[in-house]
Amino acid sequence: MSQIAKVKIQGLYGLPTTQTPVTSAMLEAVAAYFRRHKGRVLGITGAGVSVPSGIPDYRGSSGTYRVHGHYRPILHHELVSQHASRQRYWARSFFGIRPAFRAEPNTIHSAFASLEQTEHLAGLITQNVDGLHLAAGSSNVLELHGTLKNVQCLSCEQIESRDSFQSILEALNPGWTEFNRSMARSGVEPARRPDGDVDLPPELRYEDFEYPKCRHCHTGNYMPTVVFFGGNVSDAVRSQSHRMVDEASALFVCGTSLATFSAYRLVKQAREQGKEIMVVNYGETRGDKEATAKLEATAEDILPQVATLLALELSRP
Repeated sequence: MSQIAKVKIQGLYGLPTTQTPVTSAMLEAVAAYFRRHKGRVLGITGAGVSVPSGIPDYRGSSGTYRVHGHYRPILHHELVSQHASRQRYWARSFFGIRPAFRAEPNTIHSAFASLEQTEHLAGLITQNVDGLHLAAGSSNVLELHGTLKNVQCLSCEQIESRDSFQSILEALNPGWTEFNRSMARSGVEPARRPDGDVDLPPELRYEDFEYPKCRHCHTGNYMPTVVFFGGNVSDAVRSQSHRMVDEASALFVCGTSLATFSAYRLVKQAREQGKEIMVVNYGETRGDKEATAKLEATAEDILPQVATLLALELSRP
């Protein structure tokens, strides 16, 4: 962020722009932000809010791209067009999806749900595909990049639950299923990625993994209902995201570096409309120059306390 932007942020809120312990003044500044725009704040969240639930992020201090510099995600066009890429994806996801589904909402997810229930928050746009905001009780949630809960046929567009699809994969790959059970019994799990992907154990090969054709049209291949790297957000979801920004008076950006343009363009849209934008994130984000306030803090340190404070205020006679 530029020096001019730093001065501007400090001038507006008196908030620090470097990593410091969370103070009561910082919490009050965030609470005042929600009071000022009560009921018209739109949240935008990313992988950082799910890290306390045990789901690793991509770009944080312990994220996949930092810890595993060699890691290369499967791209959309590869999954759509290449049998080998589908084998690689479904083989790795075979081990990673059950632990991903066992993840539970953390205090950040609960805080967002509380802010919605106390009518301080209008809704959420999340880049996460884990479904934890919905599981925590938030209702007005747009999953910008889809959800891991389902798979869809690329030909007939029929949707199946990921859980039932996993049962089909287990039946097609009994040796892998037994290996998975033995790992579960031993308590050993492969290294996980943010999207349910894992490092394949050395005993197994992608080339041996089988996956089914669509059981409805019998010709198409399935893919998860998520936006892969190199893929596009659907027109309907894109339109809804822009509409949600239009209807809000302020943006609260939390736990994301905004590296993906699908989320960053929403921040740009809000700034062009002259709306207040508060960013809570450790480290630089793509939207820092658009922000009117930036806190170098984790959502875990800020949001639960603010949500509790605002809920207590409403409970007083």
